[in-house]
Amino acid sequence: MKYTRITSLALLGLLLGTSACKKDFLDINTDPNNPTTADVNLVLPSGQAFVSFIVGGQYNVIGEILSQQMGIPNGGNQYRTWDQYNIPTSTFDGRQFQGLYAGALEDFQYVITQGTAQNEFRMVGIAKILKAHSFQVLTDLYGDIPYSEALMGTANLTPKYDRQQDVYAALQLLLDDAINDIKKQQGRFPGTADLNYGALNEAGMSRWIRLANTLKLRFYIHISTKDPATAAAGIKALYAANGTTNPFMLTGENYQYANTSASNSENPFYQTNFRLQNNLAVSSTIGNLMTTLNDPRRSVFFLDADLRIPTGQTTSPIDYLFVEPGQAAPYPNNYTFPGTTNAVVRLSYPGTFFIGSAFSNAGALGSTYAGITATDAAAKARPTLLLTYEESLFLRAEAAVQGWTTNEDAKALYDAAVTASLTRYGVGASAATYLASTGVNFANSASNADKLALIANQKYISFFATNGAEAWTENRRTDIPTIKSPLTNVLGPNVFVKRLPYVDSEILRNPKVADTGITPGNLTTPVWWDVK
Repeated sequence: MKYTRITSLALLGLLLGTSACKKDFLDINTDPNNPTTADVNLVLPSGQAFVSFIVGGQYNVIGEILSQQMGIPNGGNQYRTWDQYNIPTSTFDGRQFQGLYAGALEDFQYVITQGTAQNEFRMVGIAKILKAHSFQVLTDLYGDIPYSEALMGTANLTPKYDRQQDVYAALQLLLDDAINDIKKQQGRFPGTADLNYGALNEAGMSRWIRLANTLKLRFYIHISTKDPATAAAGIKALYAANGTTNPFMLTGENYQYANTSASNSENPFYQTNFRLQNNLAVSSTIGNLMTTLNDPRRSVFFLDADLRIPTGQTTSPIDYLFVEPGQAAPYPNNYTFPGTTNAVVRLSYPGTFFIGSAFSNAGALGSTYAGITATDAAAKARPTLLLTYEESLFLRAEAAVQGWTTNEDAKALYDAAVTASLTRYGVGASAATYLASTGVNFANSASNADKLALIANQKYISFFATNGAEAWTENRRTDIPTIKSPLTNVLGPNVFVKRLPYVDSEILRNPKVADTGITPGNLTTPVWWDVK
């Protein structure tokens, strides 16, 4: 496992829309004309940018497809193999798997090592929180991963693979250390070097502590079905340690990365759709769920499938039409133009909120029909959402239903979470009506299982087009909503992807990958916490 650090500032700028500073080079990458150390406040934002680009980009896309929030439209081929469960070991090897290890995680480890020696404990604490989140993403996608022996450079090029349960336990301790480091109140405030919260003072650092506690809660909820005793004890301890003070994320404190409309610094999901237009459509799994619930977010999440105003009318009827998982050609003709017998294929793309006007449908310019304006600038600048306020409320609501919290009202938390999600997409005025409706109303749930199902459904919806990796994690954990076997499924009928395959570079260079017992290319063995 030899991770080669990206040393070209031009390349990193192209990938991330930000500059990074060289820190530590190996072998032929050593350049005597450049320094081998850098100020930690220059390295921290490099790691943050890597996380946004990778987790908000291709890991977001694969999660959206495997959780069946997105599918493949007629003529879209970029991600078709993923939709049909053909995911080879070469997938995500370079920019994603190695990008997190050799990019983000190496940056964070550098800040931790150098910052500790320099008493920069505010930035050390932040780097530990970011490290914990990055490892959580990796272990949820791949299962057992290098952790305890990772990030040692030439001292260990073949680190062992730690069991997922051990990684999760270690991440809890890492977050505890991060909180303690921040509470030392030593070192500089990162300010503009902090691309997530811009912490300029102790109030800003308190946001990081609340994020650390919210991540701890997320991690405990992730393992709660497999190991409810550890989850319960950990969550109860979180509440006990903070008394009556809310230790979790407050409104407006989303863990996110601010993108811009400037070239190569746009939202990574927008970039994906801008460069590879018409390769993603809305899956019938989430589309039918939201239609059944008459969800007001549909007008934001989904495009009108025909993108036209029928002749003789002044407004366009909304046609939400969804693609089946694993659909292959020929696609069924699912739409007939009003007043004609002309049947064609029409599907809803993700809404302009996410992809701007970067789409077309059989020549129809989606940015020009009634009610839709060119929204590229706004879509480009949408932040990369890594852990939102509404997710924190859903996590607390689930813990409250389980009886693991202190003085928390599960219904109030659930209602607030749904309202926060609707508000994010401009339809908050519909919250009261929506929350009272069938299939959404928390008060109508007689059992804890029903309440947990409502929370899972709404959390799943809230991740649409923004955090596919977490959507897929939650779907595997809860089996809610029920996903369908793809129409074309190379694994066989009713066999589902349960993990991403270990990447080629690991299989070829690190013999310890074999110690996991997972054969190369294995997609179907569940990760440790997945017992559904």
